[in-house]
Amino acid sequence: MKKIICIFFVFTFVSMSFDFKTTQQSKLMVDKIPTSVEEFITLRDKIATTPEGGAVAFVVATIMYSNNPQIGRQAIIIQSDRKLLSECGPDKGYKGFDLGSSSDFLVRQLDQKKYIPYSYVMGTSNANGYALGNPPYNFQVSTNASSKGADGTMKVFIASTGADSPRPITLRQNDKGIWKAAEYSSIFSGVRPPVQKSKGDAGGDF
Repeated sequence: MKKIICIFFVFTFVSMSFDFKTTQQSKLMVDKIPTSVEEFITLRDKIATTPEGGAVAFVVATIMYSNNPQIGRQAIIIQSDRKLLSECGPDKGYKGFDLGSSSDFLVRQLDQKKYIPYSYVMGTSNANGYALGNPPYNFQVSTNASSKGADGTMKVFIASTGADSPRPITLRQNDKGIWKAAEYSSIFSGVRPPVQKSKGDAGGDF
């Protein structure tokens, strides 16, 4: 399969007021938004070997959902912790599993607000509807001293161009070494809505 992604990590340590702890910031870069489940798995297997990469892989899955709900839903299922899934028939979900009711409710928020996932790509803006520019696509994530949970989970914060503070997502590593999203409700929280452009006289906006 043709190589579809590249990823670049830059780690810096800065003193911030965020959570009153020392925060580690990371910048991750993806050079293509997958358009198929197979492409997503290739991307996921490359970058989700760290909590930061797992967070970005989940956000990429939500972008896929905004582009194509059927394929994107499968990507979200693939990148979700098993505890968030329920068994289903072979004609639904992905390989006999689908999103549980709570997760399904969250994901369906994107049906009306497709722009939310794009806000996690650096350089987007509500001024132009969070339109993606040319690749590569950059993401900024951070962790702090309190990110690691007693149960082995990791909380990662991912920056949004439509919000004043980064959004948390909790991840858990599976037995294959892949970090999957275990709690992601904040990822679907509202961001500043796209600026509505006037339709002018032809649209009745005099």
